[in-house]
Amino acid sequence: MQEEIIERIILKTVDIPSLPPIAMKVMSLIHDDYASLKTLEEIISRDQGFATRLLRIANSPYYGRDRKIEDIPQAILLIGFETLKSLVIATSLKDLHRNFGVFEQRLWEHALGVALCSSLLAMVTHMVTSDEALVCGLIHDVGKTVINNAMPEMYIQIYERMYKENRPVIEIEDEILGFNHAVIGSLIAKKWRLPEKLEMVITYHHTYPYPDYEDQAFADICNIVRVADQICLNLGIGLKEPFTTQIDFESLGMTKDAINELIGLFKIKFEQQKDYLLS
Repeated sequence: MQEEIIERIILKTVDIPSLPPIAMKVMSLIHDDYASLKTLEEIISRDQGFATRLLRIANSPYYGRDRKIEDIPQAILLIGFETLKSLVIATSLKDLHRNFGVFEQRLWEHALGVALCSSLLAMVTHMVTSDEALVCGLIHDVGKTVINNAMPEMYIQIYERMYKENRPVIEIEDEILGFNHAVIGSLIAKKWRLPEKLEMVITYHHTYPYPDYEDQAFADICNIVRVADQICLNLGIGLKEPFTTQIDFESLGMTKDAINELIGLFKIKFEQQKDYLLS
């Protein structure tokens, strides 16, 4: 009952968008048993900006490919149909922004940072595949984009309070709005009928420990994205300045030395790829 009340309040305050057109077409293909890879390739290739962004992410060194992916057919061949479908949804997130100024660029940079760091953590821990970690990291903060679209001036102020008070954004969102980006994200995931794994990451990427009443099969990926998010906050990726927060590396079975080594590697790799990925 309380969930329904919260949902009603949110829907009066924020417009939960539909999936961007290109992703809607891809999702409809997913549910069509007769859809071909050729059809998927044609739909993606029609949108040059989208296709370029997809290939940039697919060519990230975090994917660990030993050859450059130069076109969409090759991407489908090397990444695989299932991963590509999820990556299409994640890549379309940039198109959700109603405006794309400095603040929105930072949100996108943070999403990319968390995606690439998640993928690196997955490679080191072997808890999930690097492909799924990349996609889950990219989409984890979709709720922030929607809140920012609805109330851009207020949302920038929420971030300013985060810097000033050194408190998590999610805490300030709850205080000012009465809900947070994880709750909004959960509603979006349901509306878009996203795979359960993506829905769990969007909903629980700030929750530790992972709830025991949810499917434990998704605990590892939620923990990976949460730790990647903490690393990016501490490094100031997608922020005006770094935000100091605890890194729960032990939840991934890692030592302090191991996490510090990974952070060092991530900083180098992200700096190398930053301009390429964000442009």
